[in-house]
Amino acid sequence: MGMIRTARSYDAVAIARLCGELGYPATRQQVLVRLAAIEAAEAVVWVAEDDAGDVVGWIHVGCCAQLLGDARAEIFGLVVAARARGSGVGHELVERAGQWARERGCDSVCVRSRVERERARHFYLREGFASDKTQHVLARALG
Repeated sequence: MGMIRTARSYDAVAIARLCGELGYPATRQQVLVRLAAIEAAEAVVWVAEDDAGDVVGWIHVGCCAQLLGDARAEIFGLVVAARARGSGVGHELVERAGQWARERGCDSVCVRSRVERERARHFYLREGFASDKTQHVLARALG
């Protein structure tokens, strides 16, 4: 694997392509707007490059202060290109997110994974995550 670095605006096309691989299509412009909002929220997106310098994965993580417990980090998204899965890219991205979270005083990191994403769930279990609870995630549009 090449390197892990903070995402930059010139990564927007590659990030959008990877969003599509996960089933969340996005345009370059949408990614640019989202990256700016993430930076403003003091969260971070890292990208993983292969040895040729191509972006083959990304992770988005933020630190969440909460009244019900100590601050914890949450992985809001992680995707590795199909051609790079199983190569350790996901592991390296999760490790970098954990390091970032510790540096900000978080005592844990959590992730939500859709029920039908069995492969993702097994990946997170191998990475040392444990099932904490089952819940419904409800959303209401603000119109």
